Amino acid sequence: MPSDETRRMLKVFGVAVTEFEDAVLKGAPPEKVAKAEAETLARLQEVTALIEGLRTRKK
Repeated sequence: MPSDETRRMLKVFGVAVTEFEDAVLKGAPPEKVAKAEAETLARLQEVTALIEGLRTRKK
């Protein structure tokens, strides 16, 4: 069963992706799009690290 931290991380990642998508689709100013993209990439790194940690544990 996923931990509360995993659930929180995935929720934050989902929110970041949605905000990035909204910024792009609404034609937000480039600074806002760039900020949303950076946030999404930062959260993606966290998720990727979680996956790598799980891969390491299964060995």
